[in-house]
Amino acid sequence: MNGPTIAVIYLAAGESRRMGTDKRALPWGESTLGAASLKAALRSRLSPVIVVVPPDDALAWLPDELRNHENCRFTRCADHCRGQAHSLACGLRESLASGADAAVVLLADQPFVTADVINALTDLYRRHRPDYVAFTRFGTPMPPVIFGKQMFPALLALRGDAGGRTLFHHPRWRGLLYEGDETIGIDIDTIDDYKRAVMDREEKEGRHRGHR
Repeated sequence: MNGPTIAVIYLAAGESRRMGTDKRALPWGESTLGAASLKAALRSRLSPVIVVVPPDDALAWLPDELRNHENCRFTRCADHCRGQAHSLACGLRESLASGADAAVVLLADQPFVTADVINALTDLYRRHRPDYVAFTRFGTPMPPVIFGKQMFPALLALRGDAGGRTLFHHPRWRGLLYEGDETIGIDIDTIDDYKRAVMDREEKEGRHRGHR
């Protein structure tokens, strides 16, 4: 493979506190919410796909074909309850162990992320080699985001619920932003978020069928 090796870190170890139930298992089309952007990651050009989950996760939220996918590496994070930074650290350490030069961070509650978006971020990163490439909605950077290995120590130093976006405005790091469809960046934390997202998905699917 030409260019840097880029792993995927799929953060699926959240506790769904605001939802009140495991949001990864909520219905999404013919599958589950948690499976949606994981499928996109597996359809992208990147490998491996590192799925960060709690230690006791039975993976019931995933269909069999994803649980057994040859490109999925499940990493069980004992510190997941301490916040997103600790789940990210588990994924980063696995990325380093795999020999990756960079990693794209995806969230399990962003079901509108597509393989095309992941590949577009990848192309930007490989062409320009910045410290990071982030998706942006209305100028606000957010996941999915590719971090170069030079940023891993700073990311590993984060604590609690701090995410990589806390580093975006630091003068040390040079980044690029990819402006995309505003629905791509939507994440789902509450039941109202979920209901709106289902309506958005149905509207998108309706438009797609209408243009066939």
